[in-house]
Amino acid sequence: MSEFASPDDSPAPDLREVVLARLRLRARPGLGPVLIQRAITALGSPQRVLAASMRELAAIEGLGSQRAGMILQTQPDNAPEKLMDECAQDGITILCPEDPRWPMHLRTMADPPVVLFMRGRILPEDNKAVGVVGSRRCTLYGREQAQKFAADLATAGLTVISGGARGVDTAAHVGALRAGGRTVVVQGCGLHHCYPDENAGLYEQIIGEDCGAVVSEMSPDEPPLPENFPPRNRIIAGMSLGILVIEANLKSGSLITARLAADDYGREVFAVPGRVDSPASAGTHHLLKTGSAALVENAEDIVLILGGQFAGRPNLFTPGQPDHLQKLETSVVPPIPESSAGAAGAVRKAALGRITPASPAEVPVPLLTDVQQKIVDALGAGELDVDEICDATELKAAVVLAELTFLQIGGRVRRISGHTYAQSGKS
Repeated sequence: MSEFASPDDSPAPDLREVVLARLRLRARPGLGPVLIQRAITALGSPQRVLAASMRELAAIEGLGSQRAGMILQTQPDNAPEKLMDECAQDGITILCPEDPRWPMHLRTMADPPVVLFMRGRILPEDNKAVGVVGSRRCTLYGREQAQKFAADLATAGLTVISGGARGVDTAAHVGALRAGGRTVVVQGCGLHHCYPDENAGLYEQIIGEDCGAVVSEMSPDEPPLPENFPPRNRIIAGMSLGILVIEANLKSGSLITARLAADDYGREVFAVPGRVDSPASAGTHHLLKTGSAALVENAEDIVLILGGQFAGRPNLFTPGQPDHLQKLETSVVPPIPESSAGAAGAVRKAALGRITPASPAEVPVPLLTDVQQKIVDALGAGELDVDEICDATELKAAVVLAELTFLQIGGRVRRISGHTYAQSGKS
């Protein structure tokens, strides 16, 4: 039994077949989360996708005859069954969207995880969550703010979600636990690994004290490789009502999470200002200057924007309100009286109006890396979606999405709509 094992039960027999089908789909060549989700939506179930004909598969948007042929030619094996049995022995639960324990907000994503491997428990109250992200090499100020914000959010009844990395992530998890709250770690590696190593005790506390969960979309043996971290950012964004950015430089992966949260999933983005001369906060300040995030000074600001009632107690949202209505959109947040003073009133008005500063200072355009240059060159042909950029550059989707964020910040690329991009200045 693993040191992080939990007593969670195995899936019901009918869910077991669904999980097995999803594990088989994720092992098929040429299929990622987006195409698997499209196929399941089109055909009704993962089992139906595996039993589909060439004609049915080829008709699915983005799949085509080539990928359909690869799916049909792949021989079934017993690897999924073996993986399920090994996970059960190690105390790892495999969640799928058909499972009632599946995080509610992941259901609204176009690219949800095919499955989630989980140690610990995700509870219904964890649907009221805020993601906290920031620099691995944070300053003392960043670490202090991460702990304080996380503790206050946990006290208000919100679950804190982060990536378990050094710096801001770890401080946020620790802050939530110290306040007696709940926290979820979304790892960028499989659950047989602990990354970073020094967080083993932290993860054991989360699971052993039933204060949350450690989850990953990757198979348990998947190592913590650099390319595995950008995809996990979308899960942090997807599981949260909003994302709080604390200390991020202009090349920080936290900006990827913020962009995904706002542009792809319609979540709120908040940012804590830092020192004006600190490179560690340059990315955070960019979010504020461009109106991409609401400036917050305390947890009360966040709760006000989300539409809750902050009183330093677990009852965050209006009592008796149906679960599916507990996330209030900013458009229906009660107006603040004109006499309201202080940061909370200002931040609420800024959030509702998404006020853009009159003359934000321009961000210096950095030199392009070889990978970024490939993407810019590919967009010279005109508007391309992410799949087309991947085909033109032979880069993985996670790499393309990460670099597109930085190219947008640098003013070299602009987003047209959805996942379609063009060079700045091109129509």
